[in-house]
Amino acid sequence: MSARFASRLAWPRLLGLAACVTSGALLALALAGGSASVIPARAQGSMSPKVTGAWVRLPAVAGRPAAAYLEVAASPGDALVGAKSPQAGRIEMHTMTNADGVMRMRAEPRFEVPGSGRLSFAPGGAHLMLFDLAASVKPGDRVPIELSFASGAKVMVSAEARAAGASHQH
Repeated sequence: MSARFASRLAWPRLLGLAACVTSGALLALALAGGSASVIPARAQGSMSPKVTGAWVRLPAVAGRPAAAYLEVAASPGDALVGAKSPQAGRIEMHTMTNADGVMRMRAEPRFEVPGSGRLSFAPGGAHLMLFDLAASVKPGDRVPIELSFASGAKVMVSAEARAAGASHQH
């Protein structure tokens, strides 16, 4: 085989190798958030979200939604953007408002963490609505709930199930 013919065969291999290396580098860059200089929010001094006091008020009527309440401490500017549980079909985040003596509930796509760094989900106010909660959940059981934040943080909590007439207890 002539040297000229051999060099013609080498170029496609080199180009293929270069394309493979480039695509690998692009994949690594995409997984890192699109830029090698991007530092995850937690590495920039913001705090990881902390959740306390999580509990679930079971529905008074079987088959109706349950409500979850909790306290979140997180960096101002972060936001709670979702929740899920293996024991619920879906979880929505709701606000409560009083308009002319009528309480109204509205699903929200996110809850921004205010400057105080605290979000409160309490009876009569913001709450998580658990739809299609497993019928096997009884008072005293623990309900796992995973909370997702805009920063990318995920927090798993174990919320105590309480009877329908229960209120927040410390």
